[in-house]
Amino acid sequence: MKPFLDRLAVALYRGYIIVYYGEFVFWATPEREGMDLGGMIAVWLLYSIMAYPFLCVVNCFKVRDPWSIFLAGAFYGWFEEGIVVQTTYGTPDTPFPMSISFTALAWHAPIDVFVGWYLVRRVLSQNKYFATILLAGCIGLFYGLWGIFWWNEPPQPMKELLDTGRKDILFIHFALFTFGTTALLVLAHWLYPRLRPTEFRPSRVEMWTIGVVVLLYYAFITVPAAPKALWVLPPVMGLTFWALRNNQRAEIRCDAIVAFPERVKSLNCLLLFNIPLVACAIYFFALANDLRLPTNLIFYYSATPLGAIVWLISVVVCGWRGRIQQSLRSQLE
Repeated sequence: MKPFLDRLAVALYRGYIIVYYGEFVFWATPEREGMDLGGMIAVWLLYSIMAYPFLCVVNCFKVRDPWSIFLAGAFYGWFEEGIVVQTTYGTPDTPFPMSISFTALAWHAPIDVFVGWYLVRRVLSQNKYFATILLAGCIGLFYGLWGIFWWNEPPQPMKELLDTGRKDILFIHFALFTFGTTALLVLAHWLYPRLRPTEFRPSRVEMWTIGVVVLLYYAFITVPAAPKALWVLPPVMGLTFWALRNNQRAEIRCDAIVAFPERVKSLNCLLLFNIPLVACAIYFFALANDLRLPTNLIFYYSATPLGAIVWLISVVVCGWRGRIQQSLRSQLE
């Protein structure tokens, strides 16, 4: 029972990483519906449930290096956006086929998984203060620039603040939101090396249960809601799993869940507060100068094709690596 509880703890940690970058950074405002305390806790628990299959994939396919990390992130992105919800097949804001990449490959894989879950942990484990400050500052820069685009299409509470000139209140809300959610992020990164298990190895019962539930959901909810799922999801997921399978044959190290075992210094974790500090500085400057920039469109039109390109490269790299390793082993035998 204890190993299962340990795995649940890892899923809760991973779930908060996802919800921080995938929801809190994405929506970037407490004025959005569902961003109250109860809604934030609910969405964290939901994302923790969705994190469990992701962690199973990381463990089963020995995901460790950056290319395989991106592929695991692509799996997670399509699992969330292509199965749980159906935005992969097109929305009014993101038409098909651009929707295949955005947000799965343009946001979830690079931001939630690669940067938020993998790169931040890797940098923190080095306990080099300057590296942490630099990475957190870059994340904060992106956070602030992304957040200001919501002024162009604001939710009603934000619109009222903008229309009545109460920019000071809007800034205070943003600052409280970013610092509050980041405080929990700091706590998660501080606790994880101290509580995590030595390995994340789900049982066969867990794997079969997850597999059956996902297939039933896909067949009876996803496909009826979005028939494109029948011919869009299988090939992209199939290529992703093929490459990850080949990566598994080549990788001899432990997976990324238990990588970076070094205990992070408390001060190094606290330096992650540079994220909201830089984000708030950008937000304040833009508010003071009324800079309503379409930063979402800049990101969308650059990250959407780039995410697809990086996914293709990752498939080739991991697939080729595994084939070479298999060939060398055959020759040695």
